[in-house]
Amino acid sequence: MKIFLDIDGVMVHNNPYKKVDMEEDGFYTFNTAAVEVINSFTDDDIEIVLSTSHRFRFDIQEWKDIFQRRNIKCKEISIIDLELNSKVSRKEEIEKWIEENKIDHDDVLIIDDDKSLNGLSENLKRRLILTDPYIGLNKAVLQNFQFLSR
Repeated sequence: MKIFLDIDGVMVHNNPYKKVDMEEDGFYTFNTAAVEVINSFTDDDIEIVLSTSHRFRFDIQEWKDIFQRRNIKCKEISIIDLELNSKVSRKEEIEKWIEENKIDHDDVLIIDDDKSLNGLSENLKRRLILTDPYIGLNKAVLQNFQFLSR
């Protein structure tokens, strides 16, 4: 399974009134609840595809190290390697990447707080976990997703 993963509003809260803690490596401390949810997926072939705007901040090996230090279990980490463009929505970035890489929609999970993703095609929208940006990812948001093996 490929998990398209945002950081702000998913792995860390995006509440402007609360401080986000940083790790010694200079990147955010991930919310414990979010880490538990990601690690609850039982598929041994999980690839995290970073869709976050932070995706070009580090190279792939640095991202692997960051995720390992935060105890995220996955087989692989990659990024949506499309140039960041303020005129292109997250929805368009993800759809284009899936199409260009010929990914089966049933092999995708999208975890994000970006409301543009409500416009995804039904095949992809049913694979979307839309988080509350002030809270981030937690077990409560998974209740409507019976297709997930937990």
